[in-house]
Amino acid sequence: MPRTPPFHVWVDLTGTWRGAAPGVLLAWRHTDRRGWEAWVVRVESYSTGRGAEVQLVQAWVPAALVRPAVSDPGRARA
Repeated sequence: MPRTPPFHVWVDLTGTWRGAAPGVLLAWRHTDRRGWEAWVVRVESYSTGRGAEVQLVQAWVPAALVRPAVSDPGRARA
């Protein structure tokens, strides 16, 4: 069974763990079609053309794209 939420995580936005965003895992669910998924709130930055802003995004994401928060998301283990 996955770790009990809530807890801090990195969420992979690129499939390579080079673009991981900080987030908070709020819940787990298991579906027959997609397997384990994590309900996360994550922070994403974007360009405004005159600088950068951040936004909060909440979504169900595959469990493979979520890792417990450590100092280096590329070295974290699920």
